[in-house]
Amino acid sequence: MQSIPVSKSLHGIKGSCFSIRLEYNEDFIIVHLPTIDKMTKEVFLEMKRMLSDWFSFLKTVGYKSVFAAIEPEHKNNKLVRMLNFEYVGKDKEYFVYQFKE
Repeated sequence: MQSIPVSKSLHGIKGSCFSIRLEYNEDFIIVHLPTIDKMTKEVFLEMKRMLSDWFSFLKTVGYKSVFAAIEPEHKNNKLVRMLNFEYVGKDKEYFVYQFKE
């Protein structure tokens, strides 16, 4: 069995009503979706814009995509689809999504 490199966490991506944590190593980067204080159309558009901006940066440093893993019954499954993440499969107890341009 192939070992997975140890990952690190980065905090600090902050929106008006949410903050996002990134988990990363040399092979992948995972977005840990936030608990949102108040979801509005403006907050959604802010998330969409920030995802695009951060993805441009992540591509510059060599990542080809960003992943999100969400429990099957969690309401964030709808959010990731609205943010243009694509379902790529199931890993243990999580649905895995991928964002790429």
